[in-house]
Amino acid sequence: MERNTTMRKRERIIWLSACFLIIVIAVLVILSYQERLKNLNQRITVLEDSETIWLKREAELTTEIANLEERIKQANNPQIIDNLRRQGFNGEVQEIVDDLEKHDELIPYEGVLGGKMGFYDKDHIFVISDRWVLAYFEDGHIGGNMLLRYSVKNENISWEVIDSYILGE
Repeated sequence: MERNTTMRKRERIIWLSACFLIIVIAVLVILSYQERLKNLNQRITVLEDSETIWLKREAELTTEIANLEERIKQANNPQIIDNLRRQGFNGEVQEIVDDLEKHDELIPYEGVLGGKMGFYDKDHIFVISDRWVLAYFEDGHIGGNMLLRYSVKNENISWEVIDSYILGE
């Protein structure tokens, strides 16, 4: 009988040890998954923040595209093109901008600090009619605006400076 009691005690100890071991393993597994869950939640937060940034950038680019489309529409004003066709010009408005870029000798100002005045930014040259162009010029240090008259004869563009000034003067 004593032997039976000893066996029962051993059996209880084994069962208690097994239960304890199962509980310890379960706690470790739960803690491990909690850590993974925490890391995943942090990653979700980072991705949501990134998504917000990209959505904001998308909105900015959409606005910029709309602005550029409006500028293209203005640059290709049918009235300007029709009047130029009557003068014998068969090109596009962009060709007038391109031609002006080649004529930095029209700028009545010298560059400073080794810079050379020129029409370097096509986005700041505006063909406002079949006679007038408003253009920004610069040398990398100072810049200004210029109003020019142009005329087209047999696909040749001639230029005349109407007025100009350096910004800040």
